[in-house]
Amino acid sequence: QVSLSHECTRAIMKLMYCPHCRGMSSVKPCNNYCLNVVKGCLANQADLNTEWKYLMDSLIGVADRIDGPYNVDTVIGTIHMRIAEAISNLQENKDSITSKVFQGCGNPKISTKGSSSEDKKRRGKVTLEAKSSAQALEMLVLDAKGNLTALKTYWITLPSSLCSKKVMASSASDDKCWNGMTKGSYLPEVMGDGLANQINNPEVEVDITKPDMTIRQQIMQLKIMTNRLGNANIGNDVDFQDTSDDMSGSGSGDSCPDDVCGKRLSKSPSTRQPETHAIPKQSGHGVNGASSRSLPSASLLLLLLVAVIAMQHLGR
Repeated sequence: QVSLSHECTRAIMKLMYCPHCRGMSSVKPCNNYCLNVVKGCLANQADLNTEWKYLMDSLIGVADRIDGPYNVDTVIGTIHMRIAEAISNLQENKDSITSKVFQGCGNPKISTKGSSSEDKKRRGKVTLEAKSSAQALEMLVLDAKGNLTALKTYWITLPSSLCSKKVMASSASDDKCWNGMTKGSYLPEVMGDGLANQINNPEVEVDITKPDMTIRQQIMQLKIMTNRLGNANIGNDVDFQDTSDDMSGSGSGDSCPDDVCGKRLSKSPSTRQPETHAIPKQSGHGVNGASSRSLPSASLLLLLLVAVIAMQHLGR
């Protein structure tokens, strides 16, 4: 959703295609040259890195809770196993437990029927199934944590990834690469990450006083998501409303987008249904909304005429 600037497009064209115009189609762009171009083009995106890292840390925290002693699958899925262990413990210590039960509850009838071999086999089968299910979830969580850890530095490693995979830049030690002017080594230093570090970028002119607003909104969304995950991780209630509502400003409270609301309000007069207006409420006279219909003028005259005749008849 973030379009490339004119300066960025020009720098990419120079990086990718100018060697062909100079008859050096087989010469790869210098690695540091490519990094400066891409870092200048993705200066705003690199500013996502801090909040993005916090979000990944929060997700890893949630994964740790799932993989820890509060693992839902372990607690719920192995409850039958724990019941079986409790029964086995009861059988092994039946004398001491029975005496305590008798002391508190009296002398109930005791069944002499022991557990059959089929019951023991069934408990063993259930135990194996619970262990396999817990192991499967543990592998999933471990894989997710590994991916999240690798994604922590996604935005600041994106330039080097693009230069190596998309641009096919040369190695950092190559001194016979395309440096933007000719075949040789690239002398300027590599710029840092983020918008503020591009003030002296030799390849892309970046206005550091005008941050991209779409990226700034995404940074705010990352903060909101991290805050919600943090609250959920410590057991607090979380309001999982649409994150777009968090970006709406103060006012009427209607958070629908302007393009939707505008279309909703701007109906064509030709398709609008005719409206019937109720008689306005006058001071001192209540009007019932359910029966407040507009009366035709002929009916009003007829009512007035009947009232005048009745008054004349009474006067006589």
